[in-house]
Amino acid sequence: MPEDADAAGQAAILTHPARMGARHVGRRVVPERLLAHLADRPYPVMAAHGGRMIVAADPVEVVRGPAVWDALAEGRADRAFAPAGGWIGLLSYDLGGTVERLPAPRSDPGGPPVAVLCRYETIAAVSRGGACEVIGIGRPEAARELVRLAERSGDPLDPGPLEAPGPAPASSLPPCAYRERVQRIREHVRAGDCYQVNLAQRLRAPWTADPITFAARLWAAAGPSSHRGYLGLPEGTLVSASPERMLAVRNGVAVSEPIKGTAPLGAGAELAASAKDRAEHVMIIDLVRNDLGRVARTGGVSVPDFCVPLRTGYVEHMVSRVRAELAAGVSPRDVLRAVFPAGSVTGCPKVRAMEVIRELEPVSRGPAYGSLVVVGRDHSIESSVLIRTAWLARGEVNYWSGGAVTWDSDPAAEHLEAMAKAAPFMKAVGCAS
Repeated sequence: MPEDADAAGQAAILTHPARMGARHVGRRVVPERLLAHLADRPYPVMAAHGGRMIVAADPVEVVRGPAVWDALAEGRADRAFAPAGGWIGLLSYDLGGTVERLPAPRSDPGGPPVAVLCRYETIAAVSRGGACEVIGIGRPEAARELVRLAERSGDPLDPGPLEAPGPAPASSLPPCAYRERVQRIREHVRAGDCYQVNLAQRLRAPWTADPITFAARLWAAAGPSSHRGYLGLPEGTLVSASPERMLAVRNGVAVSEPIKGTAPLGAGAELAASAKDRAEHVMIIDLVRNDLGRVARTGGVSVPDFCVPLRTGYVEHMVSRVRAELAAGVSPRDVLRAVFPAGSVTGCPKVRAMEVIRELEPVSRGPAYGSLVVVGRDHSIESSVLIRTAWLARGEVNYWSGGAVTWDSDPAAEHLEAMAKAAPFMKAVGCAS
């Protein structure tokens, strides 16, 4: 069925020898509304995969910590009903310490696990047009229940008004400290130590309402984004309005779409003409090409789209697409480890930039700048870069924003850019109109 086809009236059951089945829901489904119906279940999740949003809860298996790499090294691909029975979960930025030799991460009391992957045997896959397919493996009663919930999920998720706006969020790097860190990075660049470093601040505000309410407010404030995400964990809840794809893999071809370069709304032409932003962008494209080259066949890496405008509801960006034809025998673990964490949120050279980040950022990045990943049974992958991302736990909400610093960076302008990227969060917590 075409991705956005009207599913009205369809209720056909598709069968598979391994007791898998799929049912098309007979009405338009809003994935965020379906997620809200599942929010009180264990490990509720919403994540992008193959042009659809995957919504699920109640996993049959959970893997935590560095052991996720072993889970992602599973053997032969199974092409039947790829989204169900695969892995969905969080790779936090600090998991990069298991890929590269790095200084010990900052302590993160109340933060998320460094990684968690869940295996869901029953999932809903919702297209951009609202066509919904519920896919289950061997548990028909779970699939029937998810169909019933999906049939009640046709209305948009209403963020509603805040009862009372809270205090202005506190930053881990107030303006003077942020500008000072930018200057220190410029000194690293001047000394030839690195070429670009991505600097981030953490904003923190009280939040006592439920996580779904915050998610609705953040998504409404951010506007459409390709990689909206949500993952409820025992420790807290991840909410993301990311517009950036770290990696997609289909049929032996990997694609990464790094975002680099930012300007205020309406300044897209100036961004495209900016020598600084283009140079910043080219550095990261070269880094991503190198990362994917580790797992690609010889001569199999290309850049089919370069410096394409990307407009969000609050800033303008540039994005490129890097494509790699993968070498034979490459597993999901191999390709994810090759690109993780994304070069657009580290800098280059990647390892040295990550060392500088550990030195200059006073708090952990938590889940931010990691990835929300979906790995199908067929070894297909869809993974975001967790920018525009929040973590809710213990009556607080944390959000990270920043940007790339090069020799040409102006400290005051870099701080303004970081705050522009925080606009959806500020509006979500009631600190912006």
